[in-house]
Amino acid sequence: MKRRQAIGVLGGVAAGPLLMPSGAFAELLAWSGRVRESSLPPDTPSHLTPPRTRVMAALAEVIIPVTDTPGASEAGVTEFVAALVDGWLDDDDRDLFLEGLDTVDSAARERFGADFADCTAVQQSEYVGELDAEVTGLREDPEASASNHFFHHVKRFTITAYFTSEVGLAALGHRTSFRTFEGCALVSPLEGGPPAGAEDAHAPGPAPAEGSAETRAPIRNDHP
Repeated sequence: MKRRQAIGVLGGVAAGPLLMPSGAFAELLAWSGRVRESSLPPDTPSHLTPPRTRVMAALAEVIIPVTDTPGASEAGVTEFVAALVDGWLDDDDRDLFLEGLDTVDSAARERFGADFADCTAVQQSEYVGELDAEVTGLREDPEASASNHFFHHVKRFTITAYFTSEVGLAALGHRTSFRTFEGCALVSPLEGGPPAGAEDAHAPGPAPAEGSAETRAPIRNDHP
């Protein structure tokens, strides 16, 4: 996948990863793996400097907070974004994104008296809600483009990084592959749903006699 194609497909995840065609999602997963593998070695200067990383991490955590599933930080969102800006964005896209990140702390200090990452959860949510409203307004304006607002990119980068990570895939109930062939492998409730006939099974049947065919271990076919 070429870089321009890859960046273009990022928006598809924002609409819902499970709604994407399976082939497109598989392609996106493969591409995101290459992005992560392209991360710069430790201690190598990055366009996503420590202050920008701190802002990005705080924004991402507001977008995808910890609930009954892990939040953005546990999915390695900032590491993904760093790799993205260092090796995968065109210069114009990268500069617009980074210049926008650089405005966040100054705006938060002027409004709340603290850097964005040090603001309260309520203050952070209020500020992010206003940024999101600005993006929505641009999207609804036929003469404007949401892609000209840095927060548009913050959202799509965050969502893409999260839902192509192991943490995000697990939250979706998405099973990519088995470590080995598992002929009798169980699937998650999200994947499998209730077993056939479960609604009619109100009471257990009689236990099979010991040594009967019903008590013997099932035969597994581990051959291709």
